[in-house]
Amino acid sequence: MQVKVRVTGHLIDLCSVDEVELPEGASVADAVAALGIPPEEVGLVSVDGQAVSKARRDTTALAHGNEMVVMAPLTGG
Repeated sequence: MQVKVRVTGHLIDLCSVDEVELPEGASVADAVAALGIPPEEVGLVSVDGQAVSKARRDTTALAHGNEMVVMAPLTGG
């Protein structure tokens, strides 16, 4: 299945694709791994505009055509 991907912040340097091919039933965590982004570099993930908490990334399944946004942790002061 194809999932649309958008990354933000410094993660753009780690991932330059706008789609990822995944097996049916793949999770958000599977998609992040397929993108080559270390989990500790990920702040917020949303799927079709809905935030997916860190605790649910392993169990939230993706579907063909979903749009996933992967954001770096917010920093600053």
